Amino acid sequence: MSRKQEQLEQGEYRQIKTRDYGNVLFLVLALVTICICTVMLVMVINLRSEMVTLKEEIGVLNNNIKNIQADNTIIDVMNSTSQIVDIYNNPVDDAEAADIVEVAELENILWDKDTENSFGVRRVYLTFDDGPSSSTDEILDILKQYGVKATFFVVGKQGYNTQYKRIVEEGHTLGMHSYSHVYNEIYHSLNAYKQDLAKLHDYLYEITGVDSNIVRFPGGSSNTISDVDMFELIDYLNKENIAYYDWNVSGGDADMSGNGLSAEQIADNVLNNIEKYNNAVVLLHDAGGKKTTVEALPIIIEKILESQESVFLPITEDSVPVQHLHR
Repeated sequence: MSRKQEQLEQGEYRQIKTRDYGNVLFLVLALVTICICTVMLVMVINLRSEMVTLKEEIGVLNNNIKNIQADNTIIDVMNSTSQIVDIYNNPVDDAEAADIVEVAELENILWDKDTENSFGVRRVYLTFDDGPSSSTDEILDILKQYGVKATFFVVGKQGYNTQYKRIVEEGHTLGMHSYSHVYNEIYHSLNAYKQDLAKLHDYLYEITGVDSNIVRFPGGSSNTISDVDMFELIDYLNKENIAYYDWNVSGGDADMSGNGLSAEQIADNVLNNIEKYNNAVVLLHDAGGKKTTVEALPIIIEKILESQESVFLPITEDSVPVQHLHR
């Protein structure tokens, strides 16, 4: 064999050997890659399983926290009944205190489940529950200042004849809320509700001459504290040609402890939600202890008046009812 042939054979051998080494290295790298990917896949699966478990544990923890908070709320109510007063600023017993707490939580709900696609002129109905009170004159002064008409769902109170009359004389709607506003009394039976409402109707007629036929249920028609099926009460109102109104926007001022929202927070609750509705019925409260509601009123009115698409109106027989319960 010539030297040249020997060199060629050695070169071919080295090339074959190099290819073999390359194939082995490629195979090793492929196996390592597969192992790494397998390990990573197992880790991802385990991590996902742990995340699901963690999410479930967090959900259980949140539920436990909610339950603890709810229990603490009840305990706080029962242990601090003296801090919770009725609309007459009188102390209440434990049962009534619990009802007041429940209704306050309900009334602070923003009823946006019936959101409309607003178009054209938006009708804004400012409504005030639980008056008259030491705040009524301030509220009426502000409404008069801006030329705005509203609706007052009043209760039966002695010593406020001037305020009842002023509501009517200044062009606002005088609606009925209840005479006593004691939940376990007015919602004890259909007959109890009838008697309470008749007492309030006659009381208002005697003072103002107004034959009121507009009502708001204490706690709204969706309240869960009534011993009577609310549809029984609604049927009674329908037979008497009395219209009831709930709300779809809440100022969130239905606080029972005196530690309520600021004026800015109340205004934001209203202004951030009225744009959802063609008929925005705004729930506010007329109570001596709710000074921030009075302070929020000019903020609400001025902002809405800036819009050429909105108009303030009092509720009348021709207004479209906003109601929580539907058959």
